[in-house]
Amino acid sequence: TKGKTSYNSSHTTKAYQELAAYKGEDPTPSDADQFIAKYLLDNNIDTETWCAKFQDEWAKVSDEYQKRAEAIFGVTLPHNVTGFLTINQRCPYKIKENYFYISVPNLSPNRIVLHELWHFYTWYALGENEQDRLGKEKYNDLKESLTILLNVECADLLGEGVVDAGYPQHQELRTQISDFWNKNPDINALWKHFADN
Repeated sequence: TKGKTSYNSSHTTKAYQELAAYKGEDPTPSDADQFIAKYLLDNNIDTETWCAKFQDEWAKVSDEYQKRAEAIFGVTLPHNVTGFLTINQRCPYKIKENYFYISVPNLSPNRIVLHELWHFYTWYALGENEQDRLGKEKYNDLKESLTILLNVECADLLGEGVVDAGYPQHQELRTQISDFWNKNPDINALWKHFADN
């Protein structure tokens, strides 16, 4: 359902285009299951191997990442969060259900993990009371743009040469957030400044 379009991008993903070519537009869940099984087989993707690889990569940075994120946001995530594999290039998440997706194959899984978990930290520190006040669009723009801070505070955890690029429509706001953070690295002051302006 997220391959055809999403809140931040109206473009269909490559995986969805292949699914639609294989099963037609508006495929059923059964159609998607068949396509995924074929895709994994055709592309020689062993999900157990990828799960183990991703878990190993995450284990190398998880403690340090959580320490930094908790210091920045002033909260600890109240639940364990699960990452599920997807063949889609888009990686949605659900805070209430405590999960997100990671594309496979993927040479930089920690970029996705750090990015998606940043949304969880944002929600629990700032968003739970702010989404209704700001509206879905403004909240979305802020929480997506806030991931620019991963390039500042967690660059060494993303992987060598890896950056969190964000969406094209958020580039100006990301730059403004980065500039503000360089002068005042206080997440509550930053959020108030951009949420109220």
